[in-house]
Amino acid sequence: MREKRRGSNKADFQLAFDDGGALARRKTSFLPDGSYLFEDELDFKGVIVAKVITCTAWLIELYHLEAGEILFNEGDESVRPLTKTFGVFYPPFTISQPGLKDTRGHLIGVASTESLPAGLTTIPTIFETTFNAPPERAAEAIEILKAGEHTQSIEMNPKPSLLTLKAKRLIDENYLAYPSIARIAARLRVTHEHLSRQFKRDLSMTPSDYLRQLRLADAPLMLARGEEIINVSHDVGYNDLSRFYKQFRKTTKTSPGACQTMMKPKRPLNNQK
Repeated sequence: MREKRRGSNKADFQLAFDDGGALARRKTSFLPDGSYLFEDELDFKGVIVAKVITCTAWLIELYHLEAGEILFNEGDESVRPLTKTFGVFYPPFTISQPGLKDTRGHLIGVASTESLPAGLTTIPTIFETTFNAPPERAAEAIEILKAGEHTQSIEMNPKPSLLTLKAKRLIDENYLAYPSIARIAARLRVTHEHLSRQFKRDLSMTPSDYLRQLRLADAPLMLARGEEIINVSHDVGYNDLSRFYKQFRKTTKTSPGACQTMMKPKRPLNNQK
């Protein structure tokens, strides 16, 4: 992934992917309730597969595809949106695996740490929607989700083993304290090696990999809000700044500083109206 800065008003920045294609960010702003709004133009060639891991923040994306498709792995199945205009909901502490194939289109996204309404699904989903204008606040994005039709689950593995579920729950509850995977295994009365094998079999990553990616999942939103990098490092559980830089680059393929420059709106949060 390579950043391409532009001096024109057409895009705040563009990311070129080594596998082919680009993402051009047309707009970044904060809504009045502090939620993060972004608009992207997608232009991908070939097939690109990603993994979306959320921490405390949730994400709603609204797509309008002009060409190609986006599909999601759910176990051994591939789930496809039924229309070219659809939404995607990534709740907190979930794992999804979208894939883009020769995709061209427009994307509107809202990320927030606002509390979700009781009773709302905790499973990643896609849904049909005719809404293609930027929401004005997080609550409006939630209403779009609620009004969505033909909802389909896109949970990467809807039936993981009980051992993996228990281990993931313990990691989710203690990620800021950098829990020892060996101690989690001991608590679950299995060996570290057995837990790692089962976890990877279920979620395509080891418990240590999941912990690392989970701790960094909220960092881009914090950086977009203009928080100092050293404070973000501490807030996501890294007391060693150099280690934070190393793990951030390993996970996102860019640096915290470059990420902040790319994502931060031109006006600070307290100036948003």
